[in-house]
Amino acid sequence: MTKLKGGCLCGAIRYSCSADPIFTFACHCRFCQRSSGTAFRAAMSFKNSDVEFSGSELKQYTYQSEEHGREVYVQFCPECSTQVTATTERAPKGRIIMIGTLDEPDQIDVKTHMFADESFHWVTVSDDDIVYAKHRLNEDGSAAEPL
Repeated sequence: MTKLKGGCLCGAIRYSCSADPIFTFACHCRFCQRSSGTAFRAAMSFKNSDVEFSGSELKQYTYQSEEHGREVYVQFCPECSTQVTATTERAPKGRIIMIGTLDEPDQIDVKTHMFADESFHWVTVSDDDIVYAKHRLNEDGSAAEPL
C-alpha cells in the first residue's frame, strides 16, 4: 500500500513509500544549507525497503564530512538535478527523502530541528518544536539532549 508519493521537478524520477516516515526533521547544518541552496533541509527518514523508485536512474554525489569523516550520499535526478533522496554511511539501512519532492508535502509535519547552532539568525521555530544544537544522536549513537 502506497502511503506517500513524489518525484523530481521534471518527472523523470518517481518514488512511492509503503510506510509512514520513521522521523521528520529540518537540518540546519552547513552541508544541508549548501547542498540544498537554502536555509535548511526538510526531510523524512524511512527504511530502504519502504521506498521504491521508478523512472530514470538517480545520479549520486558522495560527500565526506570534515567534522566526523563519514560519507553522505546525495541522490538526484540526472535531468533536472532535483535532490530527491540521500543515504548515509552511518545508517546504511535508512533512506532520507526530501519533503519538498512529495506530491502532497502538506501531509508531513516537521517538529524537530537539528544543528540549530548553525542556523541562520533569521530562522525561527515554534515553541513546541524539539531543537538540538547538533545532531539528535551523539557520536556513540545515544540520544542527544535537546536545547
